Amino acid sequence: MLKALADWALRLARRVVLAVARLGPVPRHVAFIMDGNRRFARKLNLQPGDGHRLGFKRLEETLDWCMQLGIQVVTVYAFSIENFKRPKDEVDILMDLAERKFAEFATKSDLIEKHGISVRVVGNVDMLPERVYRAACKVTAETRQNTKAILNICCPYTARNEMANAISEVVAGAQRGDIRDTDICEEAIEKCLYTEDCPPVDILVRTSGEARLSDFLLWQVSRDCMMHFLDILWPEFSFWDMLPILLNFQANYARLEASRAEARIRAAQSIDSLDAATACTGRGGELIHRTGPSVEDELARTQRLSNFYTKKKQLQQLCSFIFGTKRH
Repeated sequence: MLKALADWALRLARRVVLAVARLGPVPRHVAFIMDGNRRFARKLNLQPGDGHRLGFKRLEETLDWCMQLGIQVVTVYAFSIENFKRPKDEVDILMDLAERKFAEFATKSDLIEKHGISVRVVGNVDMLPERVYRAACKVTAETRQNTKAILNICCPYTARNEMANAISEVVAGAQRGDIRDTDICEEAIEKCLYTEDCPPVDILVRTSGEARLSDFLLWQVSRDCMMHFLDILWPEFSFWDMLPILLNFQANYARLEASRAEARIRAAQSIDSLDAATACTGRGGELIHRTGPSVEDELARTQRLSNFYTKKKQLQQLCSFIFGTKRH
């Protein structure tokens, strides 16, 4: 009886705190490195698989209060490409669990339906076993029409693989003639990352006491992202652990936005100084006059990049998300 009363009081307190927190600025994009499932299992004398199952349960609970808070995008590091090096029994358990959770999210998840979440399994999905690949494609296809929020499940993933894939896509676009070699830039590469249409990552949280990124979202967190490394295990993580991080974000929100605005201005000034330049010094020291790109040239370049992004998305929808067909 006392436990039930305490649980009710805790839920009520969380609802009140959530309501108050929503009055201030809320991060749009939060990323989690869900570390510590195996250590949590050992701590309770459980099997590693039990730790991973409890970790997925914690993900669902975390996703629920993130959505209540108004966070638009949650990105989680579910399985690294490097994790394939773990013992086969553990990998098989993780793949079975992923397949089951993807299937639940696709067809019978009240959480996904209630919050209108588009679930995206991103990474080098060709490395997944066939059955898991099909489940990943199905959940992406079945929830694509949900537009209120996004859950990016990185599985299997490393940031180096993501960036290499993005660069390959841009180069392939140039080779096909969709864009020109001179169109290749940071913006083009960023648009080919798995988080291409998501807002910038505001907060990254890693549990388990490890203070490293482990090859997760290296591009996305390189600028103006607040990173927090917590000395608790992922299955122990709760809203009350996130609350100080949220308050810290709100306290520093003005500085964060000012820094991002300043970065945008610097980038625009850098482009202007290059594109609008009318002279440079030649090899012999003589002054060589040149003319920067015209407005028409810039409009044409913007249109080429826009067409390239649109074509890429259409190809993704046609090839990547038609479940039942394995990509090779």
